[in-house]
Amino acid sequence: MTQKIIHIKTAILALMLISGITSKSVGQNILFEEDMGIPSSNTLIQDYTGWQNTTVSYTGNGTCDVRTSSASTGYGGSSGGGNVMINDTVKWFQISGINTAAATNATVKLYCGLRKTKAENGSHLMVEFSTDSIVWTSLQIEDTLPTGTGTTGWYRVCYPNIPVHPHLHIRFSNTANVELRIDDISITDGNEAVLETVSTPTCTPSAGTYYEPQTILIECSTSDAAIRYTLDGTIPNSQSPLYSGPITIDSTLTLKAFAEKEGMYNSGILTAQFTILDTTSLVTLPFDISDNSQVDKMEVKLLPGFRSVKLGASYADGSAKFESKNAGQATLIAHLDSAPENLSFDVKGTKGGNPSTYSGILFVVSESADGTNWSTVATLSETDISTESYSHQGSYTLSEETRYIRWLLAAANSGNTQLNNIVIDKRQQGDEAGIAQHNESPKADPFPNPAEKYFQWNICDFAAELALYDMSGNLVAFWIHVQPGDKFNIETVTPGCYLLKAVTPFGRVTKKLIVK
Repeated sequence: MTQKIIHIKTAILALMLISGITSKSVGQNILFEEDMGIPSSNTLIQDYTGWQNTTVSYTGNGTCDVRTSSASTGYGGSSGGGNVMINDTVKWFQISGINTAAATNATVKLYCGLRKTKAENGSHLMVEFSTDSIVWTSLQIEDTLPTGTGTTGWYRVCYPNIPVHPHLHIRFSNTANVELRIDDISITDGNEAVLETVSTPTCTPSAGTYYEPQTILIECSTSDAAIRYTLDGTIPNSQSPLYSGPITIDSTLTLKAFAEKEGMYNSGILTAQFTILDTTSLVTLPFDISDNSQVDKMEVKLLPGFRSVKLGASYADGSAKFESKNAGQATLIAHLDSAPENLSFDVKGTKGGNPSTYSGILFVVSESADGTNWSTVATLSETDISTESYSHQGSYTLSEETRYIRWLLAAANSGNTQLNNIVIDKRQQGDEAGIAQHNESPKADPFPNPAEKYFQWNICDFAAELALYDMSGNLVAFWIHVQPGDKFNIETVTPGCYLLKAVTPFGRVTKKLIVK
């Protein structure tokens, strides 16, 4: 499968979780920091090993835990990793061994992220300090937080008057059975510096399903920011691989990335799921089609490897919608670029929720080598189509020369038809009818060979069809109704070695052709 390198665009794909991955500080003396780390799931305090500051101890009662964070948008340093939840009066969370003795200012302050419910203003969060873990002194919140509808969220709050001591204890508890969450604790020598946040990275191409390997470029709009990433779906941290250039992927995976810069809060986390499908075997074509009544036909173009594009919106399950009132116009055409072998699909009838009113359908499936001359593959009538559930149709054998498949609503009286789950079996090189099977003929060779702009091949008095394949078995060019003396234009063909195949009344002949 051909690699595809796509240059940076400005389109953004990000799950906007504000990152708490060791944000950088500048212009202030931070005496203590804790961002609660990045737990993989809700974890008991006693069992958790992901603390940022490992020189102090963390305790709590048996049910106080570190929770994975949802989106936190109240302040620049809020966490996309973990936070401690205290949601009743019997829970508490304590940090011991904090050294504030290095403070040079008279004012030492504790800052933390606080997430509250709509009705709360933060007054039920009790924050206390102790120098001996016996006598505790309450701290008063410096901020006034809003209450009422729409005020749920994260806020950066401050508790002043922290003592200077080499072995300080801080305890958080709840005076009511309400949910309060704590994150990104820091104790600073003076006021906390207000930091900007690094922009969340973007990736090109965006997340999605692809039918070939992709080369992923990651970009951050913040100048000189470093990007770290993972490819296994885990949340990246400061130890994750440093992005240094395009990443080529050839299998399904989840990319996550964040950006960091000294003196700024870390960015949000980019999350992008990539699905890479193998197009050398059965391929399901994903498409949405609707409102066929507005155009002569809706067409799905399939690029190399049986790829498709999405067109419009349709039924909730992604099926194509054929309007019975527009018989002859509701047409789906699939354009193939390689030799197919078999076709199957699912079909279902609907009519306003009343299956008994669905009638008179005539659904014709055809194949063509040139998109003009069609031969019927299958004809489905009302009796072939269930209104209760999808019915599976096929497998239908396709001609090796088929490059177009058409589903045509030829006649109808009442009801709509849904088409879904199209599956095409791509013919493998070496199959009985494939391009590797051929009968050599001494009658003639293509000329000139090597060829540059055109070639001729007077293989016999009449050659019905002529096809040019690359060495991987993909169709490059196709001609029908070939006559002796015809010249075949190859100006747009990439230089290289190809197989030229003719289907004649006397059999098949294959020759090599060099294009320069």
